[in-house]
Amino acid sequence: MKATVSNIINLWFGADTPIRQYKIKLNPKLWVACLQVSKNFSPPSGIDQVENYRKSDKVAFAEAVLEKLGHSVGEEHAV
Repeated sequence: MKATVSNIINLWFGADTPIRQYKIKLNPKLWVACLQVSKNFSPPSGIDQVENYRKSDKVAFAEAVLEKLGHSVGEEHAV
């Protein structure tokens, strides 16, 4: 799975299904980066509940994860 904004959003904000659990298992570095970013992430909208995040909040989260991984936003790399 490539570390892209879309893939990170789907992985982090997606419904907890067996397929998602499988993707987490196959991409431990990406999942750890998501966990680390989630601890201190403050969404641009200021919304506290993750289930109420706007698309821009989710994109900002994914970009923060990419930055944590050392990728430039917009680059696509396999993790």
